[in-house]
Amino acid sequence: MKRPRCLHRSAAMALAGLFALTRCIMPAPAADRKSAPLPSLDEMKAVSDMLKGGRKPEGMPITGDDGALPRIPVMPGGPHARADPHDRLPPEKLVQVALQHLAEGRPAEAMRTLDAAIARYPRHVQLRGVRASLHLQHRRYARALADLEVALKQQPDDPLLLVNRAQAYRGFRRDEEALADLDHALRVKPDFIGALFNRGVLLFEKRRYRQALADFEKVVELDPHLPAARFNIAMTLRALGERRRAMKALQDFLGIAKHEGWVAVALKQLNNWRQMEGLPPLKRADIAPRSASGTGANTATGAGGPEGAVATTGKAGEGAR
Repeated sequence: MKRPRCLHRSAAMALAGLFALTRCIMPAPAADRKSAPLPSLDEMKAVSDMLKGGRKPEGMPITGDDGALPRIPVMPGGPHARADPHDRLPPEKLVQVALQHLAEGRPAEAMRTLDAAIARYPRHVQLRGVRASLHLQHRRYARALADLEVALKQQPDDPLLLVNRAQAYRGFRRDEEALADLDHALRVKPDFIGALFNRGVLLFEKRRYRQALADFEKVVELDPHLPAARFNIAMTLRALGERRRAMKALQDFLGIAKHEGWVAVALKQLNNWRQMEGLPPLKRADIAPRSASGTGANTATGAGGPEGAVATTGKAGEGAR
């Protein structure tokens, strides 16, 4: 049987408001332009005084002769009175603005916010780190690497920055440098799930299966409800020729997975292996949900699906930014 290429490439690539108010002053229609005289200097001064809290002078109409509001371009007050409503925010707040844009489905706005913020605060680590994560999601590895190099010069032992730089290196097939960064991250934080998971994926691809298995098993120890690690354990055991143990690991995956697409893939693979072993096929209903301790239970809370099954950008468990 051909070795499944499920880690990193096989089933699919799997990985986990402020409003800028503007006021537009539209020009009058061409037919009306001659009948729309500019306000006099006295009228402009009077309206300016009113906006500052003064009283309207006697005889001063609130509207013009045509019933329109005074033709004076008044900018709104408050935080959006300037051309850039965020130009006075500190960098930490700008990070929050960008993340809110992302949460509300506006990635282009998030990137514009980060670009403008970094132009003002070019050495801010968190701004660089968040923008690098966005670049990684879109496989813009050179841009991600540039941001991460700036950030890591200031915080060379930050495990999350190291994990993300490892992913940028991998985009250029610089696997040894990627592995060095993942090792460094784990020396700093030995229980960092993002580093363990991604190192396991890299080791699997280099056919260092025993070491990959150790990393995935450590992930399961730290987070029993992460389906991705159990799926990868099954594939690693199969690569080692231990099909019976791989079948057990895949059943463990099915006991906590929720994403129907991944459940279908895993169940099909499991039944292929069972057929090779002369065993009858299983249905999803035949597999009991699992608790964190690994025993059958009906309280499994693990999140299944692509957000963990083949993570390569630091999104497994706590490895995401």
